[in-house]
Amino acid sequence: MTPSLTFRRPASLLAAAAATCALLTACGGESSDAPRSEATIATQKKDAALNAKLPEAIRDAGVVKIGTEAQYPPFESLADDNKTIVGLDPDLAKAAGELLGVKVEFTNTAFDGLLTALDGGRFDLVVAAVTDTKEREASYDFVDYFMTGQSIVVKKGNPEDITGVDDLCGHPVSVLKASTQLKLLEGFNTEECKDDPIDITALQTDKDALLQVQSGRADASFTQDAVGVYNAKNIGGGNQFEIANTEALLPTPVGMVFTKEDTELRDAFLAALAELVENGTYADILAKHEMSQGALDEPAVNLGGAK
Repeated sequence: MTPSLTFRRPASLLAAAAATCALLTACGGESSDAPRSEATIATQKKDAALNAKLPEAIRDAGVVKIGTEAQYPPFESLADDNKTIVGLDPDLAKAAGELLGVKVEFTNTAFDGLLTALDGGRFDLVVAAVTDTKEREASYDFVDYFMTGQSIVVKKGNPEDITGVDDLCGHPVSVLKASTQLKLLEGFNTEECKDDPIDITALQTDKDALLQVQSGRADASFTQDAVGVYNAKNIGGGNQFEIANTEALLPTPVGMVFTKEDTELRDAFLAALAELVENGTYADILAKHEMSQGALDEPAVNLGGAK
């Protein structure tokens, strides 16, 4: 683990993300997240060969149950009606479901409970910008569809002059509970910051972590780059937060998560995503959410274990 592993953040990602901005109020907590674009994505025609790849029980039911945590824009968030889940992940899953000939049904659940719910059979898969890691691959299979680095989010003006991981040492930093970003911070405390540990606070949602920064209880939050850039550009009209690091740290793949036993469903979604790449819909969906910088040439199973 070393913060020298970086990739440059493209100018397109730094552009303003949406006409309707998310707003985290000064008194704390209320927000309104909207998809980045009103662009429509072409409806996919059911592919009989792809449908045949599905497990029989799902094919017969005609629905796939998906768990997510809808407070993580631009990957997933709640629309203005406070119930419709929108974002990159719902758009990709919906298009894949259309090809597979099944309805996709999303349920909003706390991030730290998603994999437990998958284990218990509440969901058929989890789609929540979950980072694919070697540790997680010991228990789950991933169909990876995006590559993202990590960002340090600070107050506008960067009052603590934080520019990288070393500058986090000794500072209070907030992060999403049960996330890979939490694991990374804990790793920094055994290496870069072992003599002056980061004071880590893990919270239920990424928005809770941002509130810690806004209120001054944390000097920074640590999150996925696409999420950090989105929030810095959209919350409070772009006047509350900024990204401290000029290059995204520690690029990692994110993927749809399946149980080790559910190889049929995994392979069906892998094939559906591959078709979305081939027919251009994948690129259209990423462009809609201004996330083309994280595109993979093709979806793949368990890329994280190779890192």
